[in-house]
Amino acid sequence: MNLGAASRFLTAFSFREFRLLWISDSFVACAEQMEFVVLAWYVLQETDSPLLLGVYGALRFTGTLFSPLYGVLVDRYDRRKLIISTRTLFFANSSVLLALALGDVLSVWHVFMFAGVAGMGRAFDTIVRQTVIPDIVPASGLMNGVALTRTGRDIMQIVGPVSGGYLLSAWGISVSYVAVVGLYAVGVAFALNLKSLMAAGSMTRGPSMVANIREALGYVRRNEVILALLLMAFLVNLTGFPLNQGLIPVLARDVLGSGATGLGQLLGAYAAGSMLGSVTLAGLPIIHRPGRMIVLGALGWHGAMLLVAFSSWFVPSLGLLALTGVSQSVAMVTMSMAILSATSPEVRGRVMGLRSLAVYGLPIGLLLSGALADGLSVEFALIVNATIGLVFATGIAVVLSELWRRDR
Repeated sequence: MNLGAASRFLTAFSFREFRLLWISDSFVACAEQMEFVVLAWYVLQETDSPLLLGVYGALRFTGTLFSPLYGVLVDRYDRRKLIISTRTLFFANSSVLLALALGDVLSVWHVFMFAGVAGMGRAFDTIVRQTVIPDIVPASGLMNGVALTRTGRDIMQIVGPVSGGYLLSAWGISVSYVAVVGLYAVGVAFALNLKSLMAAGSMTRGPSMVANIREALGYVRRNEVILALLLMAFLVNLTGFPLNQGLIPVLARDVLGSGATGLGQLLGAYAAGSMLGSVTLAGLPIIHRPGRMIVLGALGWHGAMLLVAFSSWFVPSLGLLALTGVSQSVAMVTMSMAILSATSPEVRGRVMGLRSLAVYGLPIGLLLSGALADGLSVEFALIVNATIGLVFATGIAVVLSELWRRDR
């Protein structure tokens, strides 16, 4: 990489608030991924049910139902305080689970309950994190900021699952959770050093929350590109993300014959592919046809999933999952950049709230995928998801064709 490309790749890091947010995000992401491996394996071993594993995965995203309301709050209040509050919630939640594990009284219903609590905060945290990037990085560095944010989380999606799998295999759930709690604590510490990130108009009363949400819905209806992006976001959450958020543990145990260590490696391979995509996008000066990249990324994502469904060997599955991760990153990083750049600042938080509401496709997809894997097989669940994704991604691009045609 020449000096010009290296400088372009690190553009967003020249801003103090972005550096602090990036470090906090990375530690929180590592904790989340380690926690997911530990608890997903625990639920699967205790219940022997892919459906109940799907329930656990769905509960991790309970807050998506309230995303439009969260978006209003993000547009009204100090975003620094909101970030600190959600990350403190994650720390407290994991600390209680650690205490239960140390006391040898942890049960599956505890996992479900605290997954739901964390899920309420996770959607809020996602909206705030995405909304503040244009506040701390200029428009010329927005693509770089979004891609670097994703890259940091992708790195930790490698480190978290792999280290979580090794810790769980070698030392058990209690020691694993000590690491989880410590990582959340570091994430909170860096968030505390952020400067105030007041939202525009946050000190005024303004219209009611219902009026705010109606305004955002009207804004989306009038903008075909944003509508297409939100529909595409719902689709990939419904059909794409159930792979790494719920089905890989079942694939690891029932098809590939792997334990917790193998599960961590499979999730790490997926994240490595995602990181490769994010790093590549971070170095690009501009994307002239982002809509086309989003559509092609979604098609590649589901096509690679279809290949995963037919793989019964561990090493080829690692490569296919990495390919899936690359396609996912191309679609999702470009989608986030496109939504942020196409949305007016005064409604950005509310539109990102609607964007986060699209994540509700994930718990629905996890439950449906879990039921299919439970009743038939995990391979069949992957084939169904991949087929639906390929068909409807193509349909969105054809019906809402402005997404495909629009430049920048």
